[in-house]
Amino acid sequence: MLSDGYQPQALGPRTRRAIRARGPRPVIGDLARWGCRWIAGTPWSLAGAHRRFAFRGETHRYLYHPYKRTWLTERAVEVPVVQSIVDRHSGARILEVGHVLGHYRPQSHLVIDKYERSAGVLNRDATDVADLGPFDLIVAISTLEHVGFDEQPRDPGKAAAAVAALRERLAPGGLLVITVPVGYNPAFDAALRDGAIPTTAIAALRRAGGETRWREAEPALVWTAPYDFLLYSARGVVFAFIERGRE
Repeated sequence: MLSDGYQPQALGPRTRRAIRARGPRPVIGDLARWGCRWIAGTPWSLAGAHRRFAFRGETHRYLYHPYKRTWLTERAVEVPVVQSIVDRHSGARILEVGHVLGHYRPQSHLVIDKYERSAGVLNRDATDVADLGPFDLIVAISTLEHVGFDEQPRDPGKAAAAVAALRERLAPGGLLVITVPVGYNPAFDAALRDGAIPTTAIAALRRAGGETRWREAEPALVWTAPYDFLLYSARGVVFAFIERGRE
C-alpha cells in the first residue's frame, strides 16, 4: 500500500481536467469504451493471459490480471517481457526497482520501492543503492519516469541520475532493463531518445488502436505516441537495455 509519496490522481479530477480541455462528449466516449474493454477482459483475467504478441524475436502472452487491470494498460506487455528476462537469469543476483512483478506471481529477487510498504520490499530511493552490492540483472518497470518527476521538490534530472546509479550496481556482464511509457515524462523520454542516457539497445512496442493489441515498432516511430492521462495508459512503450562490459 502506498502510504505517502507518489499516487496517481483520482479518476474524478482527471475526468474534470479532460472535460475542460476536450469537452464532455469525447471524454464520455473514452470512458465508455474503457468500461467496455474492462468488462470484456475481466473473464480472461481469471486465466491470467490471452492472445500473443511478438517482441525481439520472441512470442509472449498478454498479461490479463485484475491488479491494475493490466489488459487496459502497458502492463499487458511490460510484465511478460520483463518476467521472461528475469526467468532467464534464474540463479543470478537480481534487483527490481519499483515493486511490480511480485503483484503477479511470487518472486525471489530483491525489490526496492521508496513508497510501497509490503513484505519483502526494501523502502529505498532508486538513487540510494550504493551499498547493495553488484547485480547480474536490474529491472525497472514503468518506475523511473516517476523519480524526481512526481516528487516534491521536482527534480527533472533525478531519473537520469537513478539510471546512472543503477548502472554502477551492475556486475561485469550485467544487464539493466528499463521500461518507459512514452509521453509520461517528456524530459526522461528525451534523455533516452537523444542519447543523454547511454544505452546498449532500445526497442519499442506501440499499441494498435484501443484494444489489447501491441506491435513492435522502430523506436523513432514510437517517441511521438501520446500518453493518455485520463485513463493512465500509454500508446507506446520503450524498452531500454544497458549492458556493463566484462572488465
